[in-house]
Amino acid sequence: MKRRQFLQYSTLTAAGLTFAACTNQGSSHFTQPAANFGKLEKTDLQIGIVSSLDCLPLVVAKEKGMFKKYGLNVTLVKQPTWERVQAELHGGKLDAVQTLFAMPLWEYFSAKSSKSREQDEAGSKSRRRRRDGDKDNDKDQNKEAANTVALMGLNINGNSISLGEAAWKAGLRSRPAYNNLYELQEGYNKFFRELKQPPVFAIAHPAAMANYTTRYWLGTMGIDAERDLKFQVMAPDNVTAGLDSGKVIGYATDELFNQQQLADKKAFTASIDRDVWRGHPEKILATLDTWLKDNPITAKAMMAAVLEACQYCENQEKIATLAPVLGKADYTDAGNNKNWQKVLAGNYNYGGFDRQAVIAKVPDFQIFHFQPTSYLQQPNHANFLWHSHAAWVVTQMVRWRQQNLTSYPQDTDAIVKQLYPTAAYADVAKAFWLNMPKGQLKVEQPEMFIDRVAFDPNKATEYLNGFELRA
Repeated sequence: MKRRQFLQYSTLTAAGLTFAACTNQGSSHFTQPAANFGKLEKTDLQIGIVSSLDCLPLVVAKEKGMFKKYGLNVTLVKQPTWERVQAELHGGKLDAVQTLFAMPLWEYFSAKSSKSREQDEAGSKSRRRRRDGDKDNDKDQNKEAANTVALMGLNINGNSISLGEAAWKAGLRSRPAYNNLYELQEGYNKFFRELKQPPVFAIAHPAAMANYTTRYWLGTMGIDAERDLKFQVMAPDNVTAGLDSGKVIGYATDELFNQQQLADKKAFTASIDRDVWRGHPEKILATLDTWLKDNPITAKAMMAAVLEACQYCENQEKIATLAPVLGKADYTDAGNNKNWQKVLAGNYNYGGFDRQAVIAKVPDFQIFHFQPTSYLQQPNHANFLWHSHAAWVVTQMVRWRQQNLTSYPQDTDAIVKQLYPTAAYADVAKAFWLNMPKGQLKVEQPEMFIDRVAFDPNKATEYLNGFELRA
């Protein structure tokens, strides 16, 4: 079986690129008066967050007064898992949430799959009720459930793929230790092939970008994510316990959790997902489509506050002020761990089980608004939601047969437009003098991916059929 061509890694520094914390594209809007979008339908909001580095813009908007500036009284409600935060959103306890970029798609196809399975049974029950004289007409059955819709991006990049001590003892090392991808592929492929049974690999949620990029990373090395590993959703405490017992071989997640594991010598980072897909979407600010319909002005005010906070987080002069903000127990489980501050400053620690720390300059490990890179150039910015990114996620859902998807849906464009609406954010961006990319689709160039295979959203089926390793 012929594999895709593997090329040597290239680094951003080798390409002669430079980075900047701020640009003139609205990056100092937090020094300006609040934009007026109209009368707010609602001023008291409950927004759900999960303990991770990418909840930072929401925390900053709360602590630094951006929400208050736009007339909003916001309470941030920390939730233990992505499942819980979504349950609270659909239950009406939360107005908006920090959630996974792919969550709107995950829920949509989940509901569609469930509806398809239950359609015959529901129809049969309805016919029996009518036959028995029930005049209710199945109001509950006919009522459509609300969809989670994305409002704006909170960040791009930001995940790590980490392995436990067993992999280290077998000779595996972090990406910077290898001269090229061939060399890395050989060592990792051999390690996973020689395991007697598929090891457990922990993820936070099946729709997490870390799940998709890890599978992509493994496939690039000829490792079958379905055959050679056993992916399992696990809580952070269970991941740590699993690493200690040897039952868990590794995990893929965001910060803050990973840096704490590295500091505690529980794991080392094999690769950051920025080196798998440069500029991939990560977390989003989201709500229900019904809530957005009822509160369009409030939604814009909330988005404006968060956008200001994202710009604030990108300002290197502000980094030092963020430590006491994010470290509060009401927001994160950071505790005494301060290593994530170094990540924000662009110094990434890959960890290791020896005394030689592997620290690399990675200023774009996580981008909250804008840094000039090979993949993020004006007018593109991290808060803009590309429909083509959602299309890529759908290819991966089909690739791994999530939610019973076996082929790329013909109506993907319509589904994405429904779940990732753009009008509200466009109004906010205009108020911020922020230029917007033209259109919602773009080709991800070969150099953006680890395997140097471009993604053209207009040729999604062709792209999907190019994968040799798939469920």
